[in-house]
Amino acid sequence: METIPSLKQCVAWVTGLTDKYRYNPFIRTAVHITVLQVILALVMIVIFSFAINYAQDRTVESISTHLSEVVAGATTTSNLPEAIDDVRAHAYELVFFIILALNALFGYFMAKFALKPTRHSLARQKQFIGNVAHELRTPLAVIKTNTEVALFDEKLDPYVKQTFTDTLSELDRISEIINNLLTFDSLTRPKRLEFEPVDMRHVSEAVIKRHLPLATERGIRLAMDSGGSAVIDGNATALDQIMSNIVKNALNYTPANKDGSVRILIENDSDGKTVITVADTGVGIAQKDLFHIFEPFYRGDSSRTRGVGSGTTGLGLTIVNELVRLHRGSITIRSAIGRGTAVKLTFPPSSHAITERKLPGDQAGMHEVSLDFS
Repeated sequence: METIPSLKQCVAWVTGLTDKYRYNPFIRTAVHITVLQVILALVMIVIFSFAINYAQDRTVESISTHLSEVVAGATTTSNLPEAIDDVRAHAYELVFFIILALNALFGYFMAKFALKPTRHSLARQKQFIGNVAHELRTPLAVIKTNTEVALFDEKLDPYVKQTFTDTLSELDRISEIINNLLTFDSLTRPKRLEFEPVDMRHVSEAVIKRHLPLATERGIRLAMDSGGSAVIDGNATALDQIMSNIVKNALNYTPANKDGSVRILIENDSDGKTVITVADTGVGIAQKDLFHIFEPFYRGDSSRTRGVGSGTTGLGLTIVNELVRLHRGSITIRSAIGRGTAVKLTFPPSSHAITERKLPGDQAGMHEVSLDFS
């Protein structure tokens, strides 16, 4: 009678383990890796047994051949110890290469099983971010439209009007965050971009026109200098987003009403590559933050953003970096606290590297981070 409860417990225990294996990807991965390791251990035992038997058989064969020659009175040209050493060396080489190949094969499958849950988790996370961002766009558009309509009322109380204006500003910021999330999500699952000849002067002029009201509001000079050819092969929409994110960052991190400036310079280097530099006279980036600015959602020292601009989403430079990579370009950011930042884009690049260095001479105090996607 006492065996029935224990049997039920065993059944429940087995059922629980089965459910964990079926529905928990990490448990399933652990089981698969354990099974692979057991199989590898068994295969190793079989290989070692085969190697031992092979060495013994060949050794016995060599001894028998040598003894037969001695008994027959024939002159032996072979040395028995050397023959045995050759057999052992051959067996060791055979086992070594077989074990090496098996370890490489099992290592590949173990890594594949180990990374599979993480890969699926990241894919679901990206899909969730994209779905949420898409769903938020509609209610935000409705709220923004209603707020803009309410602002047309000339009898609106000044305090309420200012509140609606601030609300519109924050709604624009939320929209920018959502757009950046959608862009970042699409970049993690990139599709083929349609490339065509694009004149970066036209792109820069459009970006300046779009951001001129913000520059005027903050009392910052926004201008462009161009010399030489500026036509590159690229995607016009992606290139516009690159320039928009860089220019907006420059405006946000340049103190308002302090005779600041943001300047776009388009030129060609000695190799004929198009070089675009966006330089500001803003607060600059600390050396400890400079090397991390391309990381998603990374935010630098709070002192950098205190009282300067409206802040950023933490995705702008990440998106710029990915779009430059897709265009096989290079990006270099040079900055110093209190002196400003210069972002240089080069199309196309010459090497694939990321470096951080101090600059000598009259650029002392400046630090640089460079990424090249040749």
